[in-house]
Amino acid sequence: MTDMDSGETPEGTVAAAPPGEGKAQAKVKKSPRARRTRGITAWVLIVLASLLIPISVISVWAIRTVTNTDQYVATMAPLARNQVIVDHLAQKATDELFSTGIVKNKVEAALPKAAKPIVTPVVNEVKTYVYGLAVKVFESPKFGQLWDYLNRHTHDAVVDVLTGKQSKLTQRIEKGGGIVINVTPQLNDLISQANAHGITLFNPLKAVLATGNSLGVTVVSKSQVSKFTTLFNLVVTAKWAIPVVALVLAALGIIIGVDHRKTLLRMAIGVALVTMLLLAGLSLGRITFINQAGHSFNRDVAASVWDTVLRFLKADLRWMLLAAVLVALGSWLAGPARYARWIRSTCAKGGRWVAAQAHELSGDAGRAAAGSERTRRTGGWIVEHLNGLRIVGVVVAALFLVFGGNLTGWSLLIILIVLAVYLGLLQLVAAWARKISGSATSSGTAGTA
Repeated sequence: MTDMDSGETPEGTVAAAPPGEGKAQAKVKKSPRARRTRGITAWVLIVLASLLIPISVISVWAIRTVTNTDQYVATMAPLARNQVIVDHLAQKATDELFSTGIVKNKVEAALPKAAKPIVTPVVNEVKTYVYGLAVKVFESPKFGQLWDYLNRHTHDAVVDVLTGKQSKLTQRIEKGGGIVINVTPQLNDLISQANAHGITLFNPLKAVLATGNSLGVTVVSKSQVSKFTTLFNLVVTAKWAIPVVALVLAALGIIIGVDHRKTLLRMAIGVALVTMLLLAGLSLGRITFINQAGHSFNRDVAASVWDTVLRFLKADLRWMLLAAVLVALGSWLAGPARYARWIRSTCAKGGRWVAAQAHELSGDAGRAAAGSERTRRTGGWIVEHLNGLRIVGVVVAALFLVFGGNLTGWSLLIILIVLAVYLGLLQLVAAWARKISGSATSSGTAGTA
């Protein structure tokens, strides 16, 4: 029998590989490269989706709120009921009436020359009274209805101005490149109100207003329009493309990712970070918008316009941030991290504890003993989870800061005071819990002895 017959391989020869083994080895060699390619592709999709998903919120807002007439009217309606704007319009209308010098001339003609020093005080008193009438005029429901009517019929022109288009419509509301709403009917109404109260000094102005001179309120000035026209035009032109592309990229990223849970977690974190950047950008944009207010545009009015027009957008971005945080938290809790496992097990224990307490409360026997035992258990649970309860308080305060809108110094101070009170009360409860749990431990030791 030869060496070949005995199954031994002669020295210097290479044994033939079994069929299919070479393909398996090639597959093993290609596997790391394929995983690396999938990982890189998933990361690219994560970055793109993280950028486009928050931007799509702006796109949807622009499509549904600004370019839709009904939504636009509903968005602008609170401006006519805003006290800052009402006071501004009343002051502007009053200044318009007194700018001609008619009142001063009438008062000087009515008083003797010896009373000339009191002309200015009398004019100021009349002006204060007329201002009060003007406030009532602009606070009336009739002005709110007129405001909604004007916004509805000038909406197309507003969109043209914001997108940089020039048309006959824009000439109806555009003054020096800005958006100005004509409120001359309210000025005529104010003159009629003054007549009803015996002040007929302003009747000559009705003829002046009829010749074409008008009173307008600037909604957006020319410099403000120029700052945001490019961005708004891009969003409106893209329309629904941005949201659709964002969703497609997000789905592809999760599918291609080697670990779907980690991919979803990373994408949610990315969306949250970009959303926070956009919210910060809106805060900076508000400062820019106010600083770009012209001489005819009051800064307080500019702030009111910005806050009113963008209130739905800021709310949508905050909801997006909350959704991203919840998705990220859920993805992390579902993972194998040590603290994630601890939270899951603690929640499970808490659920079983609550179920056991409910079962004991529903029983008829031993309720008194169970009550004292429950008190000791509650004290022990508070001591064990004291840090977690503190973190919950801080997180809730942070949520109020993020989703609380334009917080003032007083509201921020109130949040901090409430947080401090909560932490102080928690410390007192913890001292009580330690006392209860300590007495239970000492009594158990004495019973054992």
